[in-house]
Amino acid sequence: MYLKKYDLKGRLAVVTGGSQGIGFACVEALIEAGAKVVLTDVNDEAVARGCEKLADKGEAVSGHTMDVTDTSAVHGLAEKLRSDGNPADILICNAGIAQAGLPVEEMDDAAWHRMIDINLTGVFRCCRAFGKVMLEKGNGTIVNIGSMSGDIVNLPQEQ
Repeated sequence: MYLKKYDLKGRLAVVTGGSQGIGFACVEALIEAGAKVVLTDVNDEAVARGCEKLADKGEAVSGHTMDVTDTSAVHGLAEKLRSDGNPADILICNAGIAQAGLPVEEMDDAAWHRMIDINLTGVFRCCRAFGKVMLEKGNGTIVNIGSMSGDIVNLPQEQ
């Protein structure tokens, strides 16, 4: 019943951090609803593993290595899809990291900047690049996923 309400046939979705966890679950749900999905991750092997798990879905899924901290890579994928005649209709910004086991009072600036570059600026880069294409075509959907760790304390895990 619900899939009829969320028919995504003919839509292309891009999922950052799509090779595992919540991102992979998003990829599966989008495919189930009829979308074609570009599964992205920073690591070639992770992309290959994610696509391998979905090999039975055929052309519904493709993989692309993309680092959300690399502006040219993000813009490059958005532009490649547009120039191929299949611009993204849906963007799921899911890529993110946590500094588990590293108390903030011990975190150095490099660790802080890496986390901000992926978790915050990476979302901005993706929204800017894919959003520009969506504005040009007159429609699109962007979903930004955040961790519950922004609202709760994950004791005993220090973050």
